[in-house]
Amino acid sequence: MSEKKKMRHNMLEYLSSFSEHERKKIEEKLRQRLFSSSLFQQAKTIGITISTDTEWNTFHIIEKALEEGKTIASPKCKVETKEMQYYTWSKADQIQNGYAGIKEPIPDKTIPISFQDIDLLIVPGIIFDKEGYRIGYGGGYYDRMLMEYQGITISLCSEKQIVEKIPREIHDLPVAQIFTEEREFLTGK
Repeated sequence: MSEKKKMRHNMLEYLSSFSEHERKKIEEKLRQRLFSSSLFQQAKTIGITISTDTEWNTFHIIEKALEEGKTIASPKCKVETKEMQYYTWSKADQIQNGYAGIKEPIPDKTIPISFQDIDLLIVPGIIFDKEGYRIGYGGGYYDRMLMEYQGITISLCSEKQIVEKIPREIHDLPVAQIFTEEREFLTGK
């Protein structure tokens, strides 16, 4: 097993050990930090995944953004090409289970949008280092997209998901800013 795979496996196990109370407490702090940031407040279009059970809940973030009149764009995975197409959506009946059980927009009920038209992209991940490099779920979808994306990238994670250094490959790109329950920091990207 590669070092990255081992780190991913260990962190997923660790995160699944959190009690529901612990998770909700961390999620609330993450939301407060995000909502009070100028990045969130100024963004008109937010790119965000629809969380699964193993991720920090994004539904409250999506609801708040929609309440504030922001546009929400979520990705649909194209498994054949390992690419993502973003679609804007605003109602629960516009999403369904897709690739790997991840909720995705339904193309016939939503509007495609170029990821370059997204002001703030919230990039998921499992482990992060202080320079903004991340270990995701292993599909490489975000690595390919981040090579071309010109907007602002952030990630939300617990302090416990931050490590000193992640093994890097040539195609890995960092996010610009990380928000945890305790702080937010620029990564130097």
